[in-house]
Amino acid sequence: MARQEADHDDLFSEAIALTSRALWRRIRPDYPANGQRSDDPDDPAPARLQSVDEILIGTRANDWLSIYWDQSWMVQFNQMNQLRRAYVDPCLYRAQGGTLSRLKRHRNQHETSLLRHDLKEAELHSFLASISRRLTETLALLDRPEPPELGTFQLVSMVHPLDSIQPQDAGQPETIHSTLTAKTLVARLGQICVQKLVIAEPPRGRH
Repeated sequence: MARQEADHDDLFSEAIALTSRALWRRIRPDYPANGQRSDDPDDPAPARLQSVDEILIGTRANDWLSIYWDQSWMVQFNQMNQLRRAYVDPCLYRAQGGTLSRLKRHRNQHETSLLRHDLKEAELHSFLASISRRLTETLALLDRPEPPELGTFQLVSMVHPLDSIQPQDAGQPETIHSTLTAKTLVARLGQICVQKLVIAEPPRGRH
């Protein structure tokens, strides 16, 4: 991956190709019970997601799961729920030799280069902790017991391989497959949240 801008475009264009996917869109600010915003990570309103407008969760045919928060964050897990890749604007991260390699584009007046840094143990621990918090907060927002119209995010479209290739509009009658898609994807996110994050080994023949 020698072009970070192209990598970013490729990562987010992959979302359209996910064989099963569901999109949630923010319908109201997420305020804590006292009506005030808070930066307290224990607050019921996750501060780190207050600027997020859309959340997309989907799987590829090989059961790799991807989660997108707008165009600024992305994480991807393999079929064993091991972390393969992440994007935290403006850096791309990918599994490499038991850690994550951070790739960042550096530009000067003469050339553009790609800077690679393999995360040290403390850096990796901190980065994985931030991802874990974001995943847990996302699950809390999408898996709430109240009626959908009272939630912070609303399910607006779904795609299942057995349904039409066109995204299902949440305003139209839902198919059984599409309904199960959203629930299954949130359940998969729940599985990841209760596990310790593990870095994936790169697939054979892939670099």
